[in-house]
Amino acid sequence: MKPTRRDILGAVALGGAAAAVSTRSMAAPAPAPRAWTDPATGRRIVRLSDDGGGNKLYFYRNSFTPQGDLMVMSTPAGIVAVDMKTHALTPLVRDPRADLLFTGRRTRTVYYSVSDPGDGSPTDRPRDIFALDIDTRRSRRIARLAQGQVGSINADETLLVGTVAYGDTPLQPGVPDPRNRRFGQAEYAANGPDGRPLNFARAKGVRMLQRWAARVPMELFVIDIATGQRRVVHKATDWLNHPQFSPTDPGQIIFSHEGPWHRVTRMWRIRTDGSGLAPLHNRTMNMEIWGHEFFAPDGRTVWYDLQTPRGQVFWVAGVELATGRRLWRRVHRNDWSVHFTVSPDGRTFAGDGGDPDMVAHAPDGKWLVLLRPEPVVDGDTEVYDPKLVTPEYLRPLRLVDMRAHDYRLEPNLVFTPDGRRIVFGSNMHGKNHVYMVDIDAVQA
Repeated sequence: MKPTRRDILGAVALGGAAAAVSTRSMAAPAPAPRAWTDPATGRRIVRLSDDGGGNKLYFYRNSFTPQGDLMVMSTPAGIVAVDMKTHALTPLVRDPRADLLFTGRRTRTVYYSVSDPGDGSPTDRPRDIFALDIDTRRSRRIARLAQGQVGSINADETLLVGTVAYGDTPLQPGVPDPRNRRFGQAEYAANGPDGRPLNFARAKGVRMLQRWAARVPMELFVIDIATGQRRVVHKATDWLNHPQFSPTDPGQIIFSHEGPWHRVTRMWRIRTDGSGLAPLHNRTMNMEIWGHEFFAPDGRTVWYDLQTPRGQVFWVAGVELATGRRLWRRVHRNDWSVHFTVSPDGRTFAGDGGDPDMVAHAPDGKWLVLLRPEPVVDGDTEVYDPKLVTPEYLRPLRLVDMRAHDYRLEPNLVFTPDGRRIVFGSNMHGKNHVYMVDIDAVQA
């Protein structure tokens, strides 16, 4: 299904749903401070990465030990652990090729992969999957993949889940290694129908459309950690992405159909034995979009970004897996975020903001915000029908001024295990760094 000129025009007009960036050049980077008080919000912020820089994991990937005393992150030299009390850094893997995957939810284990040397994307090359004990520093190889990538580990640390595509081309054609190593994604570039170069957001829309239309054969698979055996759970020519295990149910997986969000049924669920395949949300209006889904800490609810329609009305929506009950919490345009997350107790949300070129086109959206649920003022909850959507509102509180941040790097915020702080990535001072902001403490 080759994209038509009309398709490309649509992608140009609507590009940048998942990520975008202003085309203006960044100012000369200033030295990154170790700690400061945000003058716009009064919140205390500390830098966790050292002067060489660092990156945190994708927003739904676990990066903390089960006890919450350590967090892992990537650096240009490899993988390090951060003491959450003292902020001291301890090297774990001294190899710049090491790709940090996640930590275990049951054991003090860090999982990472190392791809074989070669051209092209690392996911198209053989790679070894390793497990490292944080306390003993002992590492063991648990599997080898001919190609593909691993996305999540289940609650009892017996299975990994991943995806593989056969015969796909890079999202940015003609580039030996299509990743922009600084921003962790393809450096999208494309020309519009008039032959002129598009900005990053619109170029990404074109490339995402082309990849979706290619209908490349793919597999969703699991790997037995004890034996290294790989087993296919689901085959499709849909673009399979973002596989996640429930944090509490070892047999429950969610995954996405990637592509232009208005063209796909994005969120799906499936069991590790291949049963229970079903969508988690269905479109009710034209140009309704949803995605960037993630589990609640108790595993009962899947939360996601919902727009009805795209770029106009914004919600953090949730669906209970057991009952199908739906809860939609309204978000103002300036509080829409690339990613949302929820606190360990499930009571508070947060968002990492967005560039004006992104899907919300927010005039003042470059803020990290805390979002507290409130009921609709005139809601009569006594007559609410559980089969219908329950609406609520999210009250924002700004925590970090992100106006100097380049959103080609997604902040990928996450609450700390105690729920008192938020960790995020940013290039607001030039290099990529990992920062942490206090939620409650406001400096006088």
